[in-house]
Amino acid sequence: MNPRPRKASRLQKQRLSVRRKAVTVCIAGINWSQSRPLIIASCDRKISFYGGYFSAEGVAMKITGLNKNWSLMFSGPVSPMVPLVEAIKEEMQYEQRPSSVREFARQSSYIYKSERKALIENEVLSDYDIENYAEYVALKKSEPELYAAVTEKIKDEEENWNLLFAGFDIKQKPHIFVIKERGRIQYCDTEGFAAIGSGGWRSLVALSSYPFRRNLAISKAIFAVATAKFAAESEAEGVGEDTVLAILEPKASISPVMPDQCVNKLREIWKGLPRVTEEAESAVWEGIAAMSWLPGIKQDSWFRESAQQVLTRPSTSQTSKR
Repeated sequence: MNPRPRKASRLQKQRLSVRRKAVTVCIAGINWSQSRPLIIASCDRKISFYGGYFSAEGVAMKITGLNKNWSLMFSGPVSPMVPLVEAIKEEMQYEQRPSSVREFARQSSYIYKSERKALIENEVLSDYDIENYAEYVALKKSEPELYAAVTEKIKDEEENWNLLFAGFDIKQKPHIFVIKERGRIQYCDTEGFAAIGSGGWRSLVALSSYPFRRNLAISKAIFAVATAKFAAESEAEGVGEDTVLAILEPKASISPVMPDQCVNKLREIWKGLPRVTEEAESAVWEGIAAMSWLPGIKQDSWFRESAQQVLTRPSTSQTSKR
């Protein structure tokens, strides 16, 4: 399930924060509204490089097909993620027989753990002139303070190495899971959605507030995933505007990607949506008016005029009926 790539767009360098977060956002949501289940996936196309201190917009696809049933999205600096993703892809691309989600997740976690020591040696231990992972482990007894400092550095780096898997099992049931630090598996089928990267938390909040459900109409589900991506752009560090919005199906070699102009139209619609509707504003004023312990405010002419103006305004539903 490989989303069809688009041409690379602009290249922009910018200084990232010293914390070097996992620059990106990757989102996936399960949808059961059609005769056959789908997975809606979205991500930006921004990567971080040179140790995570610089980023570039519109130069990479962060979603790749592993085989006809599973796709993988990643967040984090390019250097460690490239060999990790390639290792998983090499092992899984010939796995044409659909397996259970448990089997697939455990195998993916095993590959992560197999690559982990080499990645730590290259990304962290080399900065401390530590030859290999075994030498690092030996520090626990010989130099406990150095061992603790290196361990903390490894933890900080590995927090950025996140993989989001979306795909279908042998019964064509959709599944989403995340592999995080130390190869830990986080299954996300119950909530029906997942997100990783610097914009992951903001996207999860947006999907939870929508609320995103697996039985949403497909158009609403796609809009929910798209707006979760847009919310991450506006509030999270390091999330690019270039957006990949794809629909994943079982047994599909190629997955369709929504054109840029359509995605941008959705973004403009989302930006124009009112954050507080007239009905909500009216309900707030009704609640304030019902409060008995606000004598100072209620006697104020501004309060009386504002409340009367809102409470006597025709509701949107009444206006639309006319």
